[in-house]
Amino acid sequence: MFRKEYHPYLKEGIVKGATRLVLGSFPVFACTDPDSSEKRQIRNTDGTVRFFYGSSKNKFWGLYHEHIDPDIIVPVRKSSALKSLRTKKIAFTDAIVSCRRKGKSSSDSDLYDKEFNVEMIQILIQNGVTKVLCTSKGVLTYFDRKVMSSVEGVKFDKALTKEFSDNFLGGLNGRLSSSNKGICFVYRFKKQIIYALAIPSPGSPQRQAHNFGCGSEDKVRYTKRYFMKAFKWIKK
Repeated sequence: MFRKEYHPYLKEGIVKGATRLVLGSFPVFACTDPDSSEKRQIRNTDGTVRFFYGSSKNKFWGLYHEHIDPDIIVPVRKSSALKSLRTKKIAFTDAIVSCRRKGKSSSDSDLYDKEFNVEMIQILIQNGVTKVLCTSKGVLTYFDRKVMSSVEGVKFDKALTKEFSDNFLGGLNGRLSSSNKGICFVYRFKKQIIYALAIPSPGSPQRQAHNFGCGSEDKVRYTKRYFMKAFKWIKK
């Protein structure tokens, strides 16, 4: 059996007073604990940083720089990222506390024996987060089934979910087929409406474009517009 891996910086993205949350899944192999000479060698070789979306192959911080904060340094530096998150009141965390993985794969489907970060995310929701940007449909599913389903008083709003999805995809000329899972969930909690929206994985977005409403349009062009709209949504 593969060795258990642990998230080393789960709490570092928690921002006091945040109303928005970027939710990922779990760090790449080179960033997890226990650390090792092999992992350090990978980071030194390819420039991966031990922080959210710190993989040198992940395009997340480039998108953040383009659509949210042009002052952030790319490739990402932890100090620059944390300064921006605190200024923008955007929290970051991941859905998984610990797990095992097949080999060194970065695919969510190759993670198993997972322990979920339920309590921390619930506290963020209970303290005012009303927008959640999920960095894959898998993360959106975790958020719905593991987090929101166990918060007392939360009610899924089917009508608002459809309205939000239709409006978001309509502006992109996107359309989901009947076999595609939705891109969002909307909930009512106390007097708040909470929106959760998924984006294609920033590490390999074009491969997933058809799951996010892309039809005959060029996949690169479509995902670029999808990211722009999603990041502008979380920025507000």
